[in-house]
Amino acid sequence: MLVDNQYSSELVAIKNKLKKALIAFQEGQLILVGDDGLRENEADLVFHAKGATPQNVNFAIKYARGLLCVSLGHELADNLGFSTSPKLPGGVSHTNFTVSVDAKEGVTNGISAKDRAHTISLMANINSKMSDFISPGHVFPVRAMTGGLLARAGHTEALYELCQMTKLPYAAAMCEVLGDDGDAIDPHTLAHKENRKCVFHNLPFISTVDILWNKILLCENNESKFLKSEQFDCKEKSLKPISVFILQAGLEENITLPTMLSIYKKELSFDNIRLSITNSVYTWDNGISRESCSAEISLFSHENCLEIVPQSIKDFCDMSGKEGLKKTKSSVRRAVSLLRSIQFINKDFNLNDSHENKLSKLKFIVPEDFMFINAIISIQNS
Repeated sequence: MLVDNQYSSELVAIKNKLKKALIAFQEGQLILVGDDGLRENEADLVFHAKGATPQNVNFAIKYARGLLCVSLGHELADNLGFSTSPKLPGGVSHTNFTVSVDAKEGVTNGISAKDRAHTISLMANINSKMSDFISPGHVFPVRAMTGGLLARAGHTEALYELCQMTKLPYAAAMCEVLGDDGDAIDPHTLAHKENRKCVFHNLPFISTVDILWNKILLCENNESKFLKSEQFDCKEKSLKPISVFILQAGLEENITLPTMLSIYKKELSFDNIRLSITNSVYTWDNGISRESCSAEISLFSHENCLEIVPQSIKDFCDMSGKEGLKKTKSSVRRAVSLLRSIQFINKDFNLNDSHENKLSKLKFIVPEDFMFINAIISIQNS
């Protein structure tokens, strides 16, 4: 199998899995969200707060068995008046639990499936306010980090992303899936669901890694931006660019490299765009000179500048710790930086050509980058 086919097949599979999960999530049905099997090695049973029926809540507490929580966006949590719970000295959890709550009205003791369903659904009601809840209670809201999975690679943020993609209020319930022995079930076991007697067999499964890289690679980029630099100066006046743009990566800082786009001619063409990458000691380029290029994409890295992008998306980043995207492979950071540069050039310089022709004209330093980026843009345009 060719490398670009490998990228394409995996990205299409992720896109299709996510589409199935989003349809179910939007309809208030149950889905499973797991991590990559390294970070927390757990899967959560999930449903949107608008799908908080007594049946769904009862299924969660009966079969998933973990703690039933609700992922909330910061703004929604603020509007509801849910303050963050105090942390005792020595705590290592990065989970932003708020105070526990019950609905003030419409419940009995607060613990029944019916009562908890009512409390959870109330959180997604745009008319709800702090006075509609009491604390302590039997439902445990958790604040998702603003920025979603780019800010923190947890289940809480994965639900934030699902809400964003379905344009639903940022409120979704989650319950860890525990096995008969009381330990968390390996998400890969649930992902394959080979046991047809398993109660989770027919539920859509998606991983935090799938959601994250779908967002980065296949969704519209609203995070990284190229801003024109007015401070740039060039010692060689004959090679002074017309304009210079610097990548402001924002929350994509850990998946990109410092990047600069220099424009030398008013008419840009991909067949004479210079690519260069430097580690401050050596510089590699694609063979196009600065004197003859119409533009230059300059990347800066202190890591392995020429490594090849892994063929499997799960290998793009080691997410086993709390560092999140900080351990993204340098090859992936290089490729994403090139992708963002190409997207910016396409959008702001209106080059009239198909993406296949544009990319085939561009001379890449690492040939596999073409295969990777071509797969991404092809799926985006399909």
